[in-house]
Amino acid sequence: MKTLDNLIMTPEQARESVRLTFERQARCRVERRLAESLAAATNLANGTALVMWLGNGDEANNLEALVTWVGMMLKQLGLMANRRAIPLLLAELERTLWAWEDQAWQ
Repeated sequence: MKTLDNLIMTPEQARESVRLTFERQARCRVERRLAESLAAATNLANGTALVMWLGNGDEANNLEALVTWVGMMLKQLGLMANRRAIPLLLAELERTLWAWEDQAWQ
């Protein structure tokens, strides 16, 4: 059982928590920008057709699903969230969409 002493952070722990929060927020912003770039490059349609294919299934639209997909692919491929990842992500996205299209026609 946690005591009140365990719930109180030291100033150092609080700074580290804030730093990690800022890093996570910055990474999320970059991942969203990467997804927006990929959406523009592929003329990603508005709507929800790709939510189940690219996302977790709870995203509101294709772009949100693509943001989820970008985050997963960055981790899976061991890439940094920066513009140098765009060509690799684009190639992987095209492979993923082609696979989906192939399955849709079978």
